[in-house]
Amino acid sequence: MKKRRLFTRLGIVGTLLAAGLVVTLAPPAQSTESSLSAVNGPAWQTNASVQGLAVANGKAYAGGRFTSVRPPGAAAGTGEVGQAYLAAFDASTGALVSSFNPVLNGQVYAVAASADGSRIFVGGDFTTVNGQTRNRIAAFDTATGALVANWKPSVSYRVKTIAVSGTTVYFGGSFGLVNSQTRNRLAAVSTDNATLLPWAPSVNGDVYAIDVADNGSKVYAGGQFSAVNGTNQNTVTSLDPVSGAVLPFPGASAVPPPNGSCTTRVKAIDASGDTVYFGNGGDGGGCFDGTWAADIATNTLKWKNQCLGATEAVKVVNGWLYKGSHAHDCANQGAGGFPQGFGYRFLLSEKLSDGTLGSWFPNTDADPNSVTNVGPLAFATGGNDLWVGGDFLNVNGSGQQGLTHFTNAAPGAAPAKPAKLQPYSVKPGAVEIHFPTVVDNDDSTLTYRLLKGFTNTTIATWTAKSTPWDRPWLHYTDTNVTPGEQTNYRIEVTDGSTTIRGNYSDPITVATTASTAYDQIVNADGPQAYWRLGEAVNATSAVDASGQSNTGAYSGVTLGGAGAIAGNTAMTTSSSTGRMVGAKAYSMPQQFTVEAWVKQSGFNRGGRIIGFGNSKTGNSGSGGDRMLYMRTNGSIVFGVNDGSQRTLTSTSGKNNGQWHHVVGTYDNGAMKLYVDGVLSGSALVGSASLYYGWWRVGYDLTNSWPGGGATQTGMAIDEAAVYPYALLPTQVQSHYSAR
Repeated sequence: MKKRRLFTRLGIVGTLLAAGLVVTLAPPAQSTESSLSAVNGPAWQTNASVQGLAVANGKAYAGGRFTSVRPPGAAAGTGEVGQAYLAAFDASTGALVSSFNPVLNGQVYAVAASADGSRIFVGGDFTTVNGQTRNRIAAFDTATGALVANWKPSVSYRVKTIAVSGTTVYFGGSFGLVNSQTRNRLAAVSTDNATLLPWAPSVNGDVYAIDVADNGSKVYAGGQFSAVNGTNQNTVTSLDPVSGAVLPFPGASAVPPPNGSCTTRVKAIDASGDTVYFGNGGDGGGCFDGTWAADIATNTLKWKNQCLGATEAVKVVNGWLYKGSHAHDCANQGAGGFPQGFGYRFLLSEKLSDGTLGSWFPNTDADPNSVTNVGPLAFATGGNDLWVGGDFLNVNGSGQQGLTHFTNAAPGAAPAKPAKLQPYSVKPGAVEIHFPTVVDNDDSTLTYRLLKGFTNTTIATWTAKSTPWDRPWLHYTDTNVTPGEQTNYRIEVTDGSTTIRGNYSDPITVATTASTAYDQIVNADGPQAYWRLGEAVNATSAVDASGQSNTGAYSGVTLGGAGAIAGNTAMTTSSSTGRMVGAKAYSMPQQFTVEAWVKQSGFNRGGRIIGFGNSKTGNSGSGGDRMLYMRTNGSIVFGVNDGSQRTLTSTSGKNNGQWHHVVGTYDNGAMKLYVDGVLSGSALVGSASLYYGWWRVGYDLTNSWPGGGATQTGMAIDEAAVYPYALLPTQVQSHYSAR
């Protein structure tokens, strides 16, 4: 009984027998890993930012800077309905509730609901509502939409945040007086008739966020302050709900103190169950912008997530923490995060247990012409959904301004369509298949099936995890074929609810004899990019022979020189430029192979051959890493930066005017160097540097690396390839022998 080889860069997940039996070791995928779909439902839009949200009595209430609203899908200026600063929408359909049309004379920053949903409380800059005096705070009956007549505290300046607990409305902002009595930026009134309560913590800076523990035991406030009741409180405080006294809060040490280059402040709070969650925004490069959680009973720190990009909103929904921010660098979260340069992720989910990123990947943008220009600003939930307000113009790539709505409705987002396969057969009775995984915006764990022939017979099954910033490749060798047979393949992917099939591959004829063509042997091993570097003398771009469309751009090189492989030419570098850079960028690869042929002549000559860098043009910072380079004595070096420069070095003398085959492999800390088909060194190191970059062939800085800085003039490079996994020794040897 024949067995077939099934492997992934994530590890072996099954054994397949000729009868078609599949043993899957990983759990099946599910249609939505986080508690919400990534598909936003229909909701009316606003013409400017939403800054406060609450859900009550079947309606979603939005407050902000907007002056009109319009239907979902409508372009700006189309179908606009005048509605300034406060509006209500059906919590199920997202339609405008036209019967609720209060008239306010200033913008709204905060909206909160009573526990029974019978009232909403709004705060902001307004001083009149429906022609009646309401100084910066007001209440509405959710059944009738009427302004509550006997609820009218008078607040001297902006109300920025409101929280309701039992019969008490707590609020914070920039004010100093409530009902002409001193209340320095925090105050409390009764829910029924707005009686001013004695709760009066004294805060020396603006309050941005407030919430109360579900059991009413503590009030949490955050903002731009350094003292509460005369005690040092760095932007966040825990308060007694009756007396206003400052409570011990050891978990607040998560917020670093201000210094000359960083000032960070708490901007969002959500208390849920036994835990309170915080979101921070900082000023200054690398300043704390992330989230953190504290145990309510003890006020001790549970965890801290240090993604960069100010967090403006947090909300717990069905076992996940949802976060609105303009996150742009989560590399410090390890392999599960994404690096600087990948782009902005304005919506993310995090695990309640440790704050690591979840599998929820919808996205918005930020209106570049808005006052805030940060994206999401406010969250609210009715229990099984998430309303998102902010200054965005688009959601999931389609026009949707200011307001959007996510639910847990099935089936959720669908997986992307798998790529058309490119199978290769270079050995009798075997077909090699390599392909990248796809992204599903609310399920990172997907099930893949390899289908054979027009009968779509399943011959392999994988369960693999992927994210927008980390898409591993899967690999399979089909040995249940006959030499000379012609067949085809396609990939099917499912999230447990929706199944998507890729296109059929072109027909592949199974080899009857072993191929000796170098390019066929390389492609059969599934390179992520393969530049043969054999273009005409005046070419400016390098073809990616792998079929993955990673076209390279030449600069400062000479083309057309004699190549390492018969029938192909090579590129030659100069001393200070001379490189080819692939167009596609990648996130911090932790499994890879770099491969090339190199020829260099002369004493003290060498230089960089192939590697990774953080610049698409010009030199990479510190020369990048994941690279092969030649020292002045002609030894080949494979270098990976795991916080220190880890290198493997071959014997010297490779700058002898002869072609040499050089390969570096790395698999989650296991690095190996091969020269001319022979292992020259190996080591176990840490994770390779976490950044977003490009694969580059030829010159880059090596001065800071051990033995680097050799004069690069006249280095010939040929047949450069990068793989999304570590080649096996037998594969390296077969490439070397194929010359």
